[in-house]
Amino acid sequence: MKKNINEGGINGLGEGLINTNSEEFKALQSMIRKASSHLDKEQLLENKFLSIRFQMESYINSTLPEHIIPAGAFLEQFINALNIKKKDFAKYVEFEESNLSALLKGRRKLNTDLAIKLGRIFKLDPVIWLHIENKNNLLIEHQKNEQKYDRYTLYDLLKKVS
Repeated sequence: MKKNINEGGINGLGEGLINTNSEEFKALQSMIRKASSHLDKEQLLENKFLSIRFQMESYINSTLPEHIIPAGAFLEQFINALNIKKKDFAKYVEFEESNLSALLKGRRKLNTDLAIKLGRIFKLDPVIWLHIENKNNLLIEHQKNEQKYDRYTLYDLLKKVS
């Protein structure tokens, strides 16, 4: 059986790899708008949340992302989808507004307490938030010290202990 691969599709991060001016893309957009026109606000919000979740999972599963996406960037998408003020969100989750701002800009890391709260609010496994943080930590460390880590191989280990 031949496997279908969408070589020119969307990568899950909202970055189009297809011609968004093409007639095919415009037809797809039109179909999506028509199909969603009957949805109420809650259903539309659930669809936005699902889209963000797919972006998060796509990022986690990407082997070599083009750039590091802080967990706060995904959180900002959720807050924007809710159409609420960031200060109101910060107050609700018992987080200093300045700390939330730093988190959204990638200057602060997401902790487990907030991951659990976000998991409850957005019906999303808190582990996903922590996976993003861990992936980013690994990417940053590897980028800073790539040569240091290149010397560690199974072959070299076996050679040295033999």
